[in-house]
This record gives sequence, C-alpha cells and structure tokens, in this order.
Amino acid sequence: MTAPPAPPDAEPPLPRWMRLVGAGLTALVAVLALVLLQQVQQQASRSQALERRVQALENSRDLERTQALEAQLRAMLQRLQNLEASSGQLQELVLQQEELRRQLQLQRLQQNAQPPEFLPFPEPVPVPAPGRSSRSGAKGAAKSAAKGRPAAEGRP
Repeated sequence: MTAPPAPPDAEPPLPRWMRLVGAGLTALVAVLALVLLQQVQQQASRSQALERRVQALENSRDLERTQALEAQLRAMLQRLQNLEASSGQLQELVLQQEELRRQLQLQRLQQNAQPPEFLPFPEPVPVPAPGRSSRSGAKGAAKSAAKGRPAAEGRP
C-alpha cells in the first residue's frame, strides 16, 4: 500500500536534523530562562541585603545624632541649672546690697543728727627765732589765734 497522497496545503515534513536543532534551541531557551530567573532572584536578594545595610547605617547615624542631641540637651540643662543657681545668688546679693545701703543711710542720718564736736585749736607755742626777740613771735601768734588760723602757716 502506498502512502496516501499529501494534501496540497500541507508542508512537507522537516528533516530530522532540523527537528533536533529546534528541540535543542527550545531546551537552550528554557535553560536560559531558568538561569535568568535565578539571576533575578539573586539580584533581588542582594538588593534586599543592601537595603538592610543602608537602613542599619541610617539607623546608626540616627542613633549617633540622637545621642549627640541628648548630650547637648544634658549640657544645656546643666548650664540652665547653673544659671538658675547664679540667678538666685544674684538676687541674694542684690538684697544684701539694698540692706547695706539702708544701713549706710541710717548711719549717715544718725551722724547728721548729732552736732559735730569742734575741738578748739591749740595755742601755738612761740619758738624764738635766732636773733629775734620772743615778743614779736608772741604778737604774731596772738593775731593768728584771734583770726582762727594757726601761726605756723606763715601767713601775716
């Protein structure tokens, strides 16, 4: 029996080597697709690992910044407490100064209320000058005492 005649639209069958090459190319494309899929998965895992590292670095930087800010805040708090203590000391000093001023004013008022004590000038003792008589010195001393000035000043 002979083979049935092929329909006029049908293509003739491909040779065996072409079918083998086609199957090999199909397998190669499948293998390449699998390799490409594996590479994409590896790349995604590397990317996630890098993102975690970057996030950890950012967190550590944030932590360092936070620690630096906390240290600054503690230092500022200490300075503020010192300032408040100094302010309290300043208020005490101002009150002490006002009290001392009041006491000084009271002393001045008390001194002004008491009449000043006048001590009389002592009578000058005439010293005889060489070659002069003691009478002329006594007259000058008497005149000066009468005017309220000591004779030792040398004014006539």
